[in-house]
Amino acid sequence: MDTMIRNIQEKEKQYRPIPFWSWNDELDPKVLGEQIKWMHDNKIGGFFMHARGGLKTPYLGEQWMECIESCCESAKKLHMDAWVYDENGWPSGFAGGKLLEKMENRDMYIKYSIGACDASADVNYRLDGEQLIRIRKEEEVQEADTGEGENRLAQSYVNLYIFPSVSTVDVLNPGVVDQFIHLTHNYYKDYFGDDFAGRVKGFFTDEPQYYRWDTPYSPMMESYFKENYNQDILDQLGLLFVEKEGYREFRYRYWLGMQKLMLQNFAKKVYSWCDDNQVRLTGHYVEEVTMGFQMMCCAGVMPFYEYEHIPGIDWLGRDTLSELSPRQLGSAARQLGKKQILTETFGCCGWDVSPAELCRIAGFQYACGVNLMCHHLIPYSEHGQRKRDYPAHFNAINPWVKEKFKDFNEYFARLGTLLGESEEPVNVAMLHPMRSAYFDYKRSEEARGFGIKELDHKLQEACRVLSARGISYHFLDETLLERHGFVNGKTIGCGKCSYTYLVIPRMLTMGVHTEKLLNHFVSNGGKVLLLDEKPEYLEGATYSYDYLESNCSLEEIVEAQDFSVGCADTDIYCAYRRFDGKPFLFLQNGSEEKCYTQSFCFKEGYRSFVSLDLLTMETRSLPLTVTIPENGSLLVFPSYEEWNESGAVQEKTELELVFRDADVEFETNFMTLDMVRYSKDGVYYSEPLLRNRLFRLLLEERYEGRLWIKYDFEIETVPQKLSLLAERGDALEYKINGRTFTFSHPYKEEPALWIADIALLVREGRNSYEVAMDWHQSEETYHALFGENVTESLRNCIVYDSEIEDVYLAGKFGVYSHGEVESYDEETVCAHSFYIGKAPRRVKDLIADGFPFFRGKMTMKTTIRIENRNTILHVKGRYLTARVSVNGKEAGELFFKHRIDISPYAVEGDNLIQVEFLIGNRNLLGPFHHADSEDFVSPYLFEDFSLPDSKEGNCRYRLARFYK
Repeated sequence: MDTMIRNIQEKEKQYRPIPFWSWNDELDPKVLGEQIKWMHDNKIGGFFMHARGGLKTPYLGEQWMECIESCCESAKKLHMDAWVYDENGWPSGFAGGKLLEKMENRDMYIKYSIGACDASADVNYRLDGEQLIRIRKEEEVQEADTGEGENRLAQSYVNLYIFPSVSTVDVLNPGVVDQFIHLTHNYYKDYFGDDFAGRVKGFFTDEPQYYRWDTPYSPMMESYFKENYNQDILDQLGLLFVEKEGYREFRYRYWLGMQKLMLQNFAKKVYSWCDDNQVRLTGHYVEEVTMGFQMMCCAGVMPFYEYEHIPGIDWLGRDTLSELSPRQLGSAARQLGKKQILTETFGCCGWDVSPAELCRIAGFQYACGVNLMCHHLIPYSEHGQRKRDYPAHFNAINPWVKEKFKDFNEYFARLGTLLGESEEPVNVAMLHPMRSAYFDYKRSEEARGFGIKELDHKLQEACRVLSARGISYHFLDETLLERHGFVNGKTIGCGKCSYTYLVIPRMLTMGVHTEKLLNHFVSNGGKVLLLDEKPEYLEGATYSYDYLESNCSLEEIVEAQDFSVGCADTDIYCAYRRFDGKPFLFLQNGSEEKCYTQSFCFKEGYRSFVSLDLLTMETRSLPLTVTIPENGSLLVFPSYEEWNESGAVQEKTELELVFRDADVEFETNFMTLDMVRYSKDGVYYSEPLLRNRLFRLLLEERYEGRLWIKYDFEIETVPQKLSLLAERGDALEYKINGRTFTFSHPYKEEPALWIADIALLVREGRNSYEVAMDWHQSEETYHALFGENVTESLRNCIVYDSEIEDVYLAGKFGVYSHGEVESYDEETVCAHSFYIGKAPRRVKDLIADGFPFFRGKMTMKTTIRIENRNTILHVKGRYLTARVSVNGKEAGELFFKHRIDISPYAVEGDNLIQVEFLIGNRNLLGPFHHADSEDFVSPYLFEDFSLPDSKEGNCRYRLARFYK
């Protein structure tokens, strides 16, 4: 085991995380260098230099390139990898908007109507029974449109309207992609010259896609259909929207063509350029988590992994885990011989997501196929809009990151090394039904689940059938099979992998090449398990699969594995590998709520486990039945040694600790002010309204000129120390209760925030903080916000010239609601307006008893009675980390877990429990006024005022509970 641990530590550097480093403000090479040093000290292996919303330094300008060069030089000195993000925002391909200047470069999309014939449409069809007939002649269209002649009663037509995109380009067009490469990749190469590959590790491509916001179209498809099918695509294009004769065949050809053109003209071109220039390509395509989402962007993501040196996925939010995304990626990577497998992860998880939750989210993906982490994200600045950019963020403003980020990164670097440098024994493949989605997919609001909800659901069920039993399996993608598939006797394979068992989920159709391989495999006596009905189509035509029947059972497949599990009804996901010839299991509990016990039985005759803690690199012996708590994981190596039960620790009692009534100690409390009044003349002020409502109002009004803003706050008891934290921006003057003051220095954790001591400027009762500013925005900003059919690519590049931000009061005080704090749901409560009062010493409920906006460190003390000193303490609460002391002795820290063994410190009877909690930014930074779930926290959630009564003058705040 010692030799193996040394091998892990020697190789872990290449699996250290590579975060998105968001360049989102006016860049200073000195600050960039300091941030690189901080990343290096926290065991970051490299960084993606990522142009993002808020960027003030001109993209690809002289200063930009100087910053790139400076960072590449710093990375080289620290033996880190400097990667370039290939776009300004996302999706990749439009060269920061440069390619949008020519209309012929733009993406296209189709809208349709059914009813009367519309002569203004680009294409018209008549619905005639089961036929869809294109109207070709202009006079016939005019006649149908006016209802004259024989057509005057025939009002059943399909009208297609083909529009150019406002903000994306056609990545199916090789000429457009050539321009993109010239303006981006070649530009960096020319700048660095002969040392290009020595400075730049490679490029990150982000969410390249055909038009995802409606039904996509490309003029390239016209020549594709002509060359491949000798067909005018417009003759049948309407079959994308109606189920008439021939629609399955047409849709199959259409979506397969869209995928092939995007593969050939974007993916392969960019990959080949990187390969030829000795740099690497990584990144991810968009929406991999279901087949419906994949149809929105590329008609099946797996083939695109062939054209990345480090293939990757995106993982957003902290909601339900779906193994489809990492399993697709891991399958293709193993088949194509690609070791490193990337996940861009943790976006949209919210400001209070804990390390334990992050461990579950990432651990689940690692168990299902990935081994390299890209944190979303580390921002250059948190100024203004930037703090609402798909949080949480991994910098000093996030309390736990400041203290534990190094440990977090070391853990996943070591786990990635084990998974990436090991062999994966897999003898089961599942045929991927992606092309079956082509038949019924529709990109329309009325099509629930894109018309393929059931097909998607059955695929997810099929995945669970295997993974719940601990069975390792790979997907077989039909496009990859065309290039790399084979049958060898009773095995079927793709690339470097071969499989004894083939599982077929619900499928409607498959391609000709796939069917030939399948027929050959079955003829040779290959083992097949059908989980649903057999397919009925070959490509788009009906076909009889008479030869296709299940000739093995699920039980037979289970028997053919190296191990079996005792229970197939848990949320434990297994990654089974061999590292240095030694088998191991990485086990991840995918549940946030449930603790699971699972038993393992090995053919090899193993009798126990040796677990390895990747944080401490310590080992211990365990039985073959293990318990994994909610969010938890376990890394174990099977052993022939008998587990010595006599040496086991005495059975322990679990005791839940909830601080319902406790002494409390803290240094600094906070109060967020997000209600404002405004004036355009400095005399007459509006009624109170939410700060972000005012911001939106000014944008919609296109206001330009002088603006005065007041933040009112109420104090019942003036604290001895009171600070105001605010972003100064371009403000002209600041006042407290009419008295001018100045800020003294920047806040240590975010230089854009400045601090002023205002204790001597405030009074009991009502107070106000007033700012005077000149308000203006650029026309580019207004176009991105309000331009017709503008999509996210342009909005991702927005830089506001003027902003209005929340401000914060900080000091030793309590914050209390004027009204009752009411339960909203299990996770949150609601309260109304607040005032500052005396600092609390005891609390029953944090929000009601003085801490509705708290973030940072807080110590809580209570006395509990313990009957059995052999106790596991389950410390409940919505915290990031916690340090536990028992009877004055430090018992340990809760980081990836919420349970701690206090047996060495506990006594029978009364025990003094002290816990120093680290609490996150959710209740300080928001979002505050929405009614939606927070499983997916986007910038738009901060602009959502759907919470009842969140209106001017009567505003409710939705705050996260510390306890459920």
